Amino acid sequence: MFRRLDARTVRVLGGPREMLTVLEDFARGEGGAAAEVLEPGVCASWRGWRLDVDATEVLGRASYAQLMGRGGLQPMRVATGLAGRGRELSVFTQDARTGREDFRYTLLLGDVVLGIRGEVDAPERHVYDVTLRGVAQLLVRALRRVHARCAAHGDTAVLVFTAEEAEQLRQGARDWCAATGDEGCPEWVSHVADAESAEEALRGLVTSTDDAARIAEHLLELGAFLLESEAANARDGAGVELPAWRQE
Repeated sequence: MFRRLDARTVRVLGGPREMLTVLEDFARGEGGAAAEVLEPGVCASWRGWRLDVDATEVLGRASYAQLMGRGGLQPMRVATGLAGRGRELSVFTQDARTGREDFRYTLLLGDVVLGIRGEVDAPERHVYDVTLRGVAQLLVRALRRVHARCAAHGDTAVLVFTAEEAEQLRQGARDWCAATGDEGCPEWVSHVADAESAEEALRGLVTSTDDAARIAEHLLELGAFLLESEAANARDGAGVELPAWRQE
C-alpha cells in the first residue's frame, strides 16, 4: 500500500491484507474494517513493515539504497480492538539503526477521534490530537480563540496538545475542584482531576461522551477557568506566563 506523506515522501506499507485494510480504514476515520475482524474483548494483531521513499528520486534506486544501505525498512506491529463504544488502533515502528520504538494510537468514537503519538518510553514527549466533527461554527470559532494550535475546516476542529499542556489541563481541573469543593465541581471535571496521569486525564476528557459538541464545551469551560486563574495570579503580581497552547 502506498501513501503520500508530502511533496517529497511516499510511504510504502507491507503486510497481511487484513492489516492493510484496517490501516486504510482508520486513515479515513472510519474503523469499520476493525469491527469485521473482531469480537468484543478480542484484539487482532499483525506484523508488517514500513518504508519511506524520496519521491524525487527514481523509485527503484531510492528503495534499494534505503533497504540495503540506510536501514530504511522499519518493522511494524499493528493491533486493533474494540474499546467500549469505540474502535482503537495501535501502530508500533522500530528504527533498525537506533532501536528507538515509536507508536501511534488512534481511538475512533463516533464524531470524536483521539490520537496519541511519540516514543514508547518517553511519555513526557508524547503529542495528543483531538478531532471533533459535526461541531457548530460558533464552538469551532471559540476553540480557535482559546487554543493556538486548533485547525478548523467547516464543522471540524483538530486540537493538538503536548504532554505538558495535557498536564496543565489536569492541574486546572484539580484547581477547579479545590476552588469549588466537591459539591460545586462538575462530575466531568472531577474525573479529569482524579486521573493518575496527564494522558489519562485527556483521554477521560475526550471519551466521556461521543457528543463532539459537549466535549468542545468542556474544553472551552476548562480553558476559561485556566485563563481566569492565570489572570488573577497576574493581578496579584505572580507574573504567570500564559501556556503556549493559549497564546494568541
